[in-house]
Amino acid sequence: MEPLPVRRSDGDHGGPSIRFRDALGRQREESGYGTQDEAIERLTQLYAEKKTTAPSVAPARRELGRQTVEEYAKQWRPRQRKMTDYSTGEHVDSSINVHIVPRLGSRKLNSVTPIVVERFLDEMESDGVGRGNQMNIFRTLKTILRDASGKGAMADDPVKGGAGAGIRSGKSRRS
Repeated sequence: MEPLPVRRSDGDHGGPSIRFRDALGRQREESGYGTQDEAIERLTQLYAEKKTTAPSVAPARRELGRQTVEEYAKQWRPRQRKMTDYSTGEHVDSSINVHIVPRLGSRKLNSVTPIVVERFLDEMESDGVGRGNQMNIFRTLKTILRDASGKGAMADDPVKGGAGAGIRSGKSRRS
């Protein structure tokens, strides 16, 4: 992956942006970095990940990343043996079928970013989903996405950092 130079934003995005080729070979752009150093750090991270991925593993990761959230969730759910309590499994199924799949189900795994997760949380809040339910639904989504991320479906963990912090604190994320 030959990194493209960091460029200053035209003001629409609120900070420097970077352009790079993703795991599928498509050109992508990320913007909104606070400083040019942050943008360069992210570009360096992407380059290092690409460089350390074994060529034999890359096709499998690309294929996994092409799956939709719905397809992956359907494969993920039966592997969750820890959910032996019937009601726990029922709640997880409800989170997936009622909240996650309708909002994110058609999205490819490799296109799920922290911003997408934040928008998902904002939608639930706008739709009047209670805080307790939001926490449980987010916990299910986070577990699914971390599992996919751990298998290489996406370049970065979309739920690391601040995603979901507003739920735990009881404060609105739109401050």
